[in-house]
Amino acid sequence: MKKPTHFFNERGGRFCSVFTLCFFSICISCYAQKESPPGAPSNGMAAAVCALADANHTRQAVANSAFAEQAYISSNYKNHYLLSELYTTSLVFLFPYKKISFGGYAERFGPDHYKELRMGLSVAQRIGHTALGMRVNWEQLAIEGFPTQQVFTGELGGIVALTSRINFGANLYNFTLSSFEHQPLPVILKCGLSGQFLKELTLAVEAEKNTNEPLLVKWGAQYQIATPVKLFLGFRHPTNSLHAGVAITRHTIYVAYSLSWNFRLGLCQEFSLALSFKGYKKK
Repeated sequence: MKKPTHFFNERGGRFCSVFTLCFFSICISCYAQKESPPGAPSNGMAAAVCALADANHTRQAVANSAFAEQAYISSNYKNHYLLSELYTTSLVFLFPYKKISFGGYAERFGPDHYKELRMGLSVAQRIGHTALGMRVNWEQLAIEGFPTQQVFTGELGGIVALTSRINFGANLYNFTLSSFEHQPLPVILKCGLSGQFLKELTLAVEAEKNTNEPLLVKWGAQYQIATPVKLFLGFRHPTNSLHAGVAITRHTIYVAYSLSWNFRLGLCQEFSLALSFKGYKKK
């Protein structure tokens, strides 16, 4: 007896699975434009980090890499909303030489059916009380059944020490106005302030304007409870997401873990592991 043919046969079932996965990947990717590049310490502070003199946040703001005192390499894994298929992995390296810091990264979001690849090279320098940075990004979008698209984008950033305790920072992504063939890429401007009002406590606030989204305001704090341990807290509006994290430094190893809770989509978690090379200090 011939089996009835219907849409949900083996081929149709696979099509449904791929379509559903791609749909959710695209939705998460579009929403992630409101989020920030991966990095557990940054996520713990709601990514309000563009004014921090800290090289651990170089993916979020290119000028931050100017504060690298020694070469290091870090890896990061981010899980989006407890969906095992939706994740971001990345690798970042920094190499300071004399007064200039060179850096790069490679990053992937999503499974094979829908994936975004990004790679970039950066250069940053400290000049007196100012740090300036520039990055060139290569980005690729690949969706099963559609032509692969790729584009280059430019990024600029700067940090100025207004006083011995307060910094102003800014970062501009896609000043080149680049876009995929059928998907324009946003221009994202971030401006923020950070202040170290106590030796152990740093507070930061940042405003971010994505050309495709309303103004996003972020607040973050980091508190060093002991020499090797830092705690992070953060909040975002109007996405109303809560952030928290912890980082531990032991000799040349830096480990960080963070959580963020979005009231619409749920939980994200990130894990970062970095290794520094004391033999390659800035000269």
